[in-house]
Amino acid sequence: MGFLLFLLVNATLFVRPAEVVPELMELPIYNVLILGCFAYSYPVVLRQLSGESLVENPITACVVGLLGSVVLSHLSHLHLSDTLTFGFLFAKVVMYYLLLVGLVDSTDRLRRFLYWLGWMIFVLTALALLQYHGMINVPALQSYAEEQYGEDGVELTEIVRLCSTGIYNNPNSLSRILVTGLILSLYWLSDRRSGLLRWIWTAPLVLEGYALTLTQSRGGFMGLMASLLCLLYARFGAKKAFFLSILAVPVALALKGRQADISLSGGTGHQRLEIWAEGWRLFRGSPIFGIGMDQFVEEIHYVAHNSFFHCFAELGFVGGSFYVGMFYLAIRWPLKLGCAGSPIRDPEFRRVGRYLAAIIAGEAVGQLSITRSYEVPTYLLIGLAAVYLRLAASQPSASIPRLSYSRMTRLMTILLDLQPSASGPRLGFSLVAQVSSVSLALLLFLYMLMKL
Repeated sequence: MGFLLFLLVNATLFVRPAEVVPELMELPIYNVLILGCFAYSYPVVLRQLSGESLVENPITACVVGLLGSVVLSHLSHLHLSDTLTFGFLFAKVVMYYLLLVGLVDSTDRLRRFLYWLGWMIFVLTALALLQYHGMINVPALQSYAEEQYGEDGVELTEIVRLCSTGIYNNPNSLSRILVTGLILSLYWLSDRRSGLLRWIWTAPLVLEGYALTLTQSRGGFMGLMASLLCLLYARFGAKKAFFLSILAVPVALALKGRQADISLSGGTGHQRLEIWAEGWRLFRGSPIFGIGMDQFVEEIHYVAHNSFFHCFAELGFVGGSFYVGMFYLAIRWPLKLGCAGSPIRDPEFRRVGRYLAAIIAGEAVGQLSITRSYEVPTYLLIGLAAVYLRLAASQPSASIPRLSYSRMTRLMTILLDLQPSASGPRLGFSLVAQVSSVSLALLLFLYMLMKL
């Protein structure tokens, strides 16, 4: 029952009934469903918050750490009212994440969830395309019209960009979930166990690919390229992936319009660099705990258009590192377990790992140009990686390393130890050092972009 309720929660997340049927506007359908799901399944949520569970599941530790960072970001400035308000808002997102990780507790459930997630994205896409081509008339699905200007400030044209319902009523947000849908379609198309039925996933693949072009999102296109490159790497190795990726160059060169214009010298690209420069000033003013969740827009009147930098500015280096860390773990370990030479012997379980890594790699690249730091879809994808790593520990060939007291005394060895033979990460000095290094590298990369 808990898993069924959770599927309904996700169905209302993707297609909000009130936006399709206005008469349902006053009904808090999503809130009722998720509270009912929590009431039925709260033991699985509470179990994940124990100290031992957090050590064994470092992605969950990062998410819980983010909640603490949200609280500290306001508490450090003695903003008690904002501490309660934003702490409660983000706690609802964490509750969704914990329900996902707790209820998807078997490989069979993980596959079922991925199956229904793929069809939810398909329905989301179909509704958007029906509205775009005038076959239905739902005001909430109205496409986004964007004015394009030349270098002299004179309006050149107006382009219409595809949108969908709810949290995807924005072309950039829609493009990110379309990338997830495309990779899921490829996953099910390559599922030989489904026989001829797998070919029904050709329809979502074609429609979602077409829809992605209509979003005109550069971040979405870059995310798709990152996902495909990740898949090639996991399936064929670095050398073959490099040569196969060359085949994508003509496709990229053939693109026209907004998606082909990836420039930092003008337009929205240059504007975002200016926003990041202002955000860097805010980060330097409060580098440890940040200026507070949702305060970036209050200070600059824009969001950062970069989820990672947004977190660094609002939650400081502490919260920013937690955010970077959950993506780092969610990409690195499923990719490692999905590659050839993995300690996992089950070929299907390895296949799931590489497709999940590809989805989250695409999401990470997409988030370099959009702010989605505190929204449920981000934690849906991160939660799937956490589920995968937990299930990997139960594989017959798996062996998760434990941090012993003797190893703790050899600090330099631990810092340099990347745990190459592990089937999953365990929270310890090595992992903290890796996450901190990745966070510093990302900050340096963003700083260099601003200096271009």
